[in-house]
Amino acid sequence: MSGNAWDVVQARDVTGGIHFHHADRALGPSPRQLPADVRGFVGRQAALDSLDDILTRGAEGSQTVVISTIAGTAGVGKTSLATHWAHRVTDRFPDGQLHVNLRGYDAGPPVTADQALERFLRALGVAPGAIPDDPEDKAALYRSLLAGRRMLIVLDNAAAVRQVRLLLPGTASCMVLVTSRDRLSGLVARDGAHRLDLDVLAEDEAVRLLRDCTRGHRGPDPEPELIQLARLCARLPLALRIAAERAAARPHMPLSELISDLQDESSLWIALSADEEDDSDAVHTVFAWSYRALGGDAARMFRLLGLHPGPDFSVHAAAALAGVSTVTARRLLDSLVGTHLISASAYDRFQFHDLLRAFAFEQAVSDETPEGRKAAVRQLCEWYLEAMAAAAEVHDAQYADDWHVHPARADLPGLPDVSDYERAMAWFTVETDNLVAVSRTAAEAGLHEVAWKLPALLRTPFLDRHPVQGWLPMADQALLAARRSEDLLGQAVTLLGMSIAHRQAHRVTQAVENSRAALAAARQVDDAWQTIAALVMLGHALRLGRRLDEALQSYQEALGIARRLRLRLWIVWGLIGRAEALLDAGAHSEARQCVAATLRELHEDESPGARSECLWVEATIDRETGLLADADRRIGQALHLAYETRNVIYQGQCETELGRICLAAGQAEDALAALQRAASIGRLLGDQAMEGAALDMTGLAYQALDRPQEAVQFHRFAVTEFRELGDDWQVAGALENLATALDRTGDPSAASHRREAVGILQGYTDTRARALCSAVMARLPAG
Repeated sequence: MSGNAWDVVQARDVTGGIHFHHADRALGPSPRQLPADVRGFVGRQAALDSLDDILTRGAEGSQTVVISTIAGTAGVGKTSLATHWAHRVTDRFPDGQLHVNLRGYDAGPPVTADQALERFLRALGVAPGAIPDDPEDKAALYRSLLAGRRMLIVLDNAAAVRQVRLLLPGTASCMVLVTSRDRLSGLVARDGAHRLDLDVLAEDEAVRLLRDCTRGHRGPDPEPELIQLARLCARLPLALRIAAERAAARPHMPLSELISDLQDESSLWIALSADEEDDSDAVHTVFAWSYRALGGDAARMFRLLGLHPGPDFSVHAAAALAGVSTVTARRLLDSLVGTHLISASAYDRFQFHDLLRAFAFEQAVSDETPEGRKAAVRQLCEWYLEAMAAAAEVHDAQYADDWHVHPARADLPGLPDVSDYERAMAWFTVETDNLVAVSRTAAEAGLHEVAWKLPALLRTPFLDRHPVQGWLPMADQALLAARRSEDLLGQAVTLLGMSIAHRQAHRVTQAVENSRAALAAARQVDDAWQTIAALVMLGHALRLGRRLDEALQSYQEALGIARRLRLRLWIVWGLIGRAEALLDAGAHSEARQCVAATLRELHEDESPGARSECLWVEATIDRETGLLADADRRIGQALHLAYETRNVIYQGQCETELGRICLAAGQAEDALAALQRAASIGRLLGDQAMEGAALDMTGLAYQALDRPQEAVQFHRFAVTEFRELGDDWQVAGALENLATALDRTGDPSAASHRREAVGILQGYTDTRARALCSAVMARLPAG
């Protein structure tokens, strides 16, 4: 079974069993990601007709995906053409439109095909945890989700074929638009792309664009002067719009005077520039002409924005970068939008054309001192850290304080509104790319404290929404920054986060190593809180690897320090960890004592997550000791808390246990309903352990319903999930369950599965493992 959000069916009651299958594709999301249509689009009729023709021919039976590669120089209007045409044909693609700016020509790193695939998969309804690690696997899932759907995919600003190829669907019902300054010959030769080379506007179209952009602001300008202005702008739409806006802003100035100014600027630029490309000279001339016409504050804002490392920016971030109030920042940004030097991408959010971003950066280098640039970048990075700390605190009230990731400053302008969970997570979602970019910038700028604190704050919300491999490179960068500044606390915090991330991905060895390294750093800096945290996380990692004696020792050491310092909540989590390790070992009485001690530590209505965990442990003990009525009551209470607090992990864990309890009580169909919910949650989270457990128990439920053939199928699914995880303990249990089902079908391969299970179980030494090993061996045929 593989993770796919379309497989999910929520249900409370199931009659006649449970079947995992693909739901109707129409139930899947239909993303509408196109940017807004281009206001005042002019000309390009031949190009629009060509795209219409390509679409028509593709719809008439092409067996390959239809691709149109729009190539042309910078500023020629490739993105505008693609966006405008895409809006004209949205009705031809009822299943949605995907869009990504691959940023192939930005100053910063381009968006890789792997990153774009992750975004598309999330837009298509795949849960973050269910997105595969390998780019080829991502691409395969992406093609599967698009199969049979009619979707338009717009890939803007591709610099190379490698950014594009994995993003091509495998179905003729989809169309891909690619814009690039490169001709992308490999895409044409190998993938059959239709290339549409875009030239500058025809002279009459360029004049019409100037007239349309100034209409209502100026009287009619003489045709010869409009032609002259169009030629000075090299008939490039980007330059024409900027020039037209400046003309519109000066309604009483003769166009001849504006042309004279632009000619003077052109002479200056040519004298300073070694670039021999006329189009490039024209674009830079218009940029410089418009830039020098700005007021001092607006010009400073423009060039400082060139230092922003992310793809777009908010009013608040711009205010922090320039060291002004948000009111002033909004006024200056509106001025820059009015001159077409930046564009508004959403309410209170803005972005550059990549050429303008490069030009702004050039002006920052030439017009700002190195000290001024460094101060602006520091202010920006510290603002993002402070904003992320505020969002993280809403996400988890004790998180920022407990993990010692306080913001560096508290006097920065205008934090975003993150006053509740929904607002905080909405801000994080919009700013994710910027936060990743700022983390990298802080490391490069030697802002070591920001460089490790920001990834630490990012970890929990990031891993809730993205695969682990997206956060770990930031963690590596953060660890390097903490080591360079000899910040042992930063090293401890970062290593703990890495341990949690690796454990979440079921990478036991890395999780144990990171926990031990975090423990060493915490002890060296003599930080009791971090020491306890490292010991508890080490216990969790060891327990995942079924090294139960070592896990119990680690929990016990954590409890000793927490009790000595009266850190009550760490006493709670240390006791819960110990209770679960004892439960894993089959020590029911001691595990129940740990739960009772935990509940004595908790105040009324405190930490519903801890209470839900305690109830789950007690319900499991009750089930394993035959107290099924008590088990049912406790798991019901645990489920109520899990759903009330929106803790999806606890929901899946408790639904799985409810399935086990129902099965133990002889209620196989009720068990199937709970296990379906558990499997759905596991699939949405990308938690193969949870999904595998639910699938294995589903097989046992089918055995109870005397449907062994279906049971075999589900046990096989479970074995596959556990093998992929590398969880040998769970593999052994699922193999024995598979063998039991095969026995009932008369399949002689059951013995080989039992022998493999015995070989695995002999590597474990705890009581439960030895008992299971003996039971499996007793079922092997003699000899």
